[in-house]
Amino acid sequence: MTSTQPLLYAAPSAFTIERVHTLVQQVGPEAPTVEYKEKLGPTLARGVVALANTYGGLLLVGVSDQRKIIGVKEKAIEAVAEHCTAKIEPPWSPEIIPVPLGDGSDLYVLVLRIVPGTHPRPLLVDGIAYVRHQNTTHPADWRRLGELFAEQTAAPEAVWNLQAPQIPHQPSGGADQTVDFVLRSGLRLPVATAAVWRPLSERVITALADALDGSRLAAVMASMASASSTDGIGGFYRAGLNRSRSVRLAWSACPEGWPADKPHPMEAQATLEIPGGYGTFGQHLTFQVDVTVRASTMTEGQWYPVHRPLGLEETAHLIDALADALTAPNLIAALAELAGVDAYAVPQPRNLHLVTARSLISVLDADALTQVPGSGISHGAHLLSDPAHDLADPAQRWTQVLQWVEQITLDGGLTGAERLLRHLPAPPRHE
Repeated sequence: MTSTQPLLYAAPSAFTIERVHTLVQQVGPEAPTVEYKEKLGPTLARGVVALANTYGGLLLVGVSDQRKIIGVKEKAIEAVAEHCTAKIEPPWSPEIIPVPLGDGSDLYVLVLRIVPGTHPRPLLVDGIAYVRHQNTTHPADWRRLGELFAEQTAAPEAVWNLQAPQIPHQPSGGADQTVDFVLRSGLRLPVATAAVWRPLSERVITALADALDGSRLAAVMASMASASSTDGIGGFYRAGLNRSRSVRLAWSACPEGWPADKPHPMEAQATLEIPGGYGTFGQHLTFQVDVTVRASTMTEGQWYPVHRPLGLEETAHLIDALADALTAPNLIAALAELAGVDAYAVPQPRNLHLVTARSLISVLDADALTQVPGSGISHGAHLLSDPAHDLADPAQRWTQVLQWVEQITLDGGLTGAERLLRHLPAPPRHE
């Protein structure tokens, strides 16, 4: 499934006619975040407003309803801007990116980009607040209209929408020093009105757990734990605080013969929540995955109290697997069903937290790196993704992961990673 989210933040130069062709072919019929207009007409402003009042998105002028790219003349750029400003209340016009058809043609596809948080809400046309539902545009009903007017303004995206994780504690108290680091990433998506009041479906939670169990993340974690058979792997299952609107799924892996009194070298927890209670319910669903790594306590599958440093390659492959799992189509489909929204409206992860129990420089293999004198002690890194990267695309995801790993080392007071990472092989594709 193609995500339109990265295109909302990509540089205008990233919009080529080849990319437009790919978008039109893969998205197919109009989605909640994509609409096509063959030319400037009286309903164009309605389409812009509907996207703005819903999830944001892209409106392509010069593409027919049959998804044939036909283009429009250059003078249509000014006409579209004037049309939007004249018809939309309060006056507003989206960014317009002209994409030439090429091959000597004087025609363009106009990409109207509506980025959430960059305009007031609601936007109206002739006094009507239009919204998107699946692939249709229609006036908002009284409930949705009330919600739109209750918003003071379209709030900018909450980039740091996930808090940093805590290092697990030992039974006797204090941070568990056997932990190398904890990774956390996830996403936050809007909840449709119809889904606000209902409990989280057991059937869909099972599908979500199955998606995680079948992901490359589970395979990479099992490999890092030296778990060679399913006997040492506990699939994602309900554990801890579970309620009608909150779910926790636990996972762990260890080698055969691992001491029962020792924490497993690899653990993970997936949490999903729509907050609220006593008649007040949240409008967003939060899903996050924590991966707790104790792999350095192992030597040839046995528990060993002396830590070995973790290599940049295995760290990068674990981070890549986590991002891969969070953008997998079957997981996205489960989250979309729980939130009552279309899968195209599910955003991609925007941030990654890495928190260490010991100093970061003692966790990572720093032999080939150089410590900056007087850089101090670091216990992790908080990382943002480039919103223009499509993390569902293996090549773009790997580029992002390498940037993250470089930032982790720099935040740890270490230089030289950029040179090493340039030659780091990408992980194999998961079958």
